[in-house]
Amino acid sequence: MIRPNSTLAAAALALLSTAILSFTDNFVAPISEMAGLWQFQVMRTLFALPMLLVVALVFGVTIRPGNLPALMGRSIAVAAGLLVYFATLGLLPVSQAGAGLFSAPIWVMLFSVTLLGKRIGRRRVMAMGAGFLGVLLLLQPDVTNLTALSVLPLLAGALYGAGALLTRHFCQRESAPALAFGVFATMGVSSLVLLLYFTFFPVPAENQQFFTRGWEPMNPRFLWLTFCQAVGATAAVSLIAVAYRAGETDFVAVCEYSFLVFAAIWTFVLWGQSTGLVAQLGIGVILISGTIMFVLDRNANRRAQDAAVSGTRVSKGETSWN
Repeated sequence: MIRPNSTLAAAALALLSTAILSFTDNFVAPISEMAGLWQFQVMRTLFALPMLLVVALVFGVTIRPGNLPALMGRSIAVAAGLLVYFATLGLLPVSQAGAGLFSAPIWVMLFSVTLLGKRIGRRRVMAMGAGFLGVLLLLQPDVTNLTALSVLPLLAGALYGAGALLTRHFCQRESAPALAFGVFATMGVSSLVLLLYFTFFPVPAENQQFFTRGWEPMNPRFLWLTFCQAVGATAAVSLIAVAYRAGETDFVAVCEYSFLVFAAIWTFVLWGQSTGLVAQLGIGVILISGTIMFVLDRNANRRAQDAAVSGTRVSKGETSWN
């Protein structure tokens, strides 16, 4: 088990999660040529849920929720954020959709201050803002082509950020398989409803997009790629859930920016596509931002531990005098 507030462990888990997820997301493009988004999500869920049951059985952990309302709220928030993000990929350029989803750390900070009353220092705010600036440099969204649909990726980021806070503050007792199971089950059920709708009320073929296609015949290649994507997504979702329980939410959220760094690396390794100078600058800013957040979080934990030790010593001294 990982101790709460284990900053280094949380960072390592978040980085491993994003490395895996950014690799398996490369399978989505060829999958989209064979089936729609909702069919893909349903089949991925059917692959992922048995995997999670096996993992829970092998490691002797339970998937039974300790706090069902909190787990349901967290699952709905995270699943909704991811589904909105996937859906907007059919409406907007990837740069705009990605920039909106990775606004999650900003939403985490806003929710922490407004809803939880958390005090955040100026250096942490500046580091988080720098991380988001790095995302914009990497993605380079076309600000001259923004529309009302551009709000949807921001909604995805807000929902994902809300799910991160719920993970940290209300789902501490839940196992990683339970947290992942909740997200996949929610995405599967929601996708099944949408799949049935577009199957029985099909969109004309000339107007179909990735997120408006109904059920289509499946071939072995589709099943194999979906299975591989499910394996990676299961591992990544489980790892990031543990990371959010182990470290501060805003710190782990900034570590998730590394998804974009790994995505650039995998794009070069798999497809031979390199990033430009501005994008490389964005990667550097992201790495610096994450490092600053790590240092700030580690120093805060040390001060808290020193205060706890001092308080214990004072308490023992008072007891000995009484």
